[in-house]
Amino acid sequence: MLAVSRPRLTRDAGLSPAAACRRAAGPVARYPAPVHLAVVAAASWVLASSFPQGRLYRLEQPGSDVVALRAEGRLRAPPWAVREVLLEGWKSQGISPYLVEHRVLHAEGCKDGAQEIAGCRAVWAYERYDPPVIGARDYVFRMEVVADGLEAGGAFELAWALDESRGAPPEGSTHMRANEGAWRITPDGAETRYAYRIVIDPGGGIPTWVVNMANKSSVPKVIAAVEEEAGKLAAERAAERAGTARAPPTASTAR
Repeated sequence: MLAVSRPRLTRDAGLSPAAACRRAAGPVARYPAPVHLAVVAAASWVLASSFPQGRLYRLEQPGSDVVALRAEGRLRAPPWAVREVLLEGWKSQGISPYLVEHRVLHAEGCKDGAQEIAGCRAVWAYERYDPPVIGARDYVFRMEVVADGLEAGGAFELAWALDESRGAPPEGSTHMRANEGAWRITPDGAETRYAYRIVIDPGGGIPTWVVNMANKSSVPKVIAAVEEEAGKLAAERAAERAGTARAPPTASTAR
């Protein structure tokens, strides 16, 4: 999942020598470990902003000018609905803005007939985005269901990171240098507690201060979109159940 917003340039956009050296580094490392949010909880996160669904924190990363972002809070939607929305986030323009292509390359641990992450333990997929101003970006990533215990009152966790072990993105677009993150949700009564972590570097010579500003503004929008989609899904299911309960008996059942 990628969140890209259109930043407003307000000062000179120059790359630091360190950032230029990193951009010239080798290919993406293969077989990255999934991001487990509990591991990063004790790091030195700094409050960056508050928004209706929670708080956003930032973390300076050693050896990188791109900051990691972590959001925590509550969504006004049931956990089962949030889970379904997250597993199909690529279908929503609010959650995955500017996505123009999504293609699964390989899947593991799937139910019969399943190919997407909604029915599998892990998938490798290619995605291409075409946001304004910065131009097209693409990448190949691995997404894994790390935990799936909502029905027992536990957590659901979904993690992803760049991984070209099952195929590389084609030439023609700028390849992203980083897209690593995770969602973790738990029940909170009829609502959902969440933790969300993301590190995104779109590559292509965009100044890191622009990247950091765009990421900071887009994360709350993505979280609000998840809450909205999950709320709609829950309302639709409730309406379906109510309609079934009110349906009059058919001629065959009335006898």
